[in-house]
Amino acid sequence: MALSTTDFSGLTAYLDEVFLDASSQSVEQMGSKELFDIQDTDREDYIYRVLHGVAGIRKVAEGADFPIVSGLQGDSATWTQVEYGAAIQVTDRIRRFWLENQPSLEEQVRTITDESFHKIDQSLADVLIHGFSAANYVDVYNETVGATCPDAVAVFSASHTNGATSATFSNLIQYPVGTVNPPLSREAIVQARVDALNYKDPNGLNRPIVLDLLIVPPSKYDEGLRHTGSDKISGSFENDINPLKGNVRVMQWSKLTTAADTTNGSAFWYMADSRNVKKSLKAFFGKRPSLEAPTDVQENADWNYRLFFYYSIGRAWPCFIWGSNGTSA
Repeated sequence: MALSTTDFSGLTAYLDEVFLDASSQSVEQMGSKELFDIQDTDREDYIYRVLHGVAGIRKVAEGADFPIVSGLQGDSATWTQVEYGAAIQVTDRIRRFWLENQPSLEEQVRTITDESFHKIDQSLADVLIHGFSAANYVDVYNETVGATCPDAVAVFSASHTNGATSATFSNLIQYPVGTVNPPLSREAIVQARVDALNYKDPNGLNRPIVLDLLIVPPSKYDEGLRHTGSDKISGSFENDINPLKGNVRVMQWSKLTTAADTTNGSAFWYMADSRNVKKSLKAFFGKRPSLEAPTDVQENADWNYRLFFYYSIGRAWPCFIWGSNGTSA
């Protein structure tokens, strides 16, 4: 039976259920939710200031005032909200020949909802794939975006600066020492963990970073598990234990295989401090994906439901995420 304007509220409730169900399934597949600090904001321009490390703890003489904490803040960045969306048309023809649970309309809502979350996920994965160059790149929305951190260098770089002192920092994985971007190997994982544990903040204080999460595309997942999950050292003829077992977890993220601009990331691999990585990778949502019903509903006109969202991607001080593009093989 044909749908009239009196059926609008029922149709809206039905499409909302479809949207929520599709959203739930899509979010489960997003690898970015484990690495990025995804939070809501009501600011169109989010001004981020990097806090590299505070100093001030020292011996306090009897009767003296406590020293004032001083923060080394030298970098800042502004992340601007961008709107993305699409219109889902419920045409007069669809309503006129309406069948309950009409597959074409339900699948249209499911597909566009799924697309919205997968595009968000891909745009965040591209931050890592394009993290080895400071050059702009074209994202999944076919827009040109910047690739640098607040210190104006690539996400993964040997020359991160803090803007307050002359100290520099590298989060490029190396093996052997002095050779960056090695292919995935047990030895390179071990070296990265050692380097991260020796991390010093701009004050020169050792603040160990525990790289306990190995992030790989599906093509590297089996290899990653062998390096980190075996009781014995994989490929070794010696009956030697594998100290990485229980200390490194492997995460595979399908979006890391190929970037939106077809950049091949299948050889790339990354390590993160799972407790702190969200301090380095940000995603601020002015509005998360939602389905909005039309406000003007006419009997013989199309009813346009809008699926839209606002968000911005932020690259902060990247000491909690490390990477290798495997090019030194």
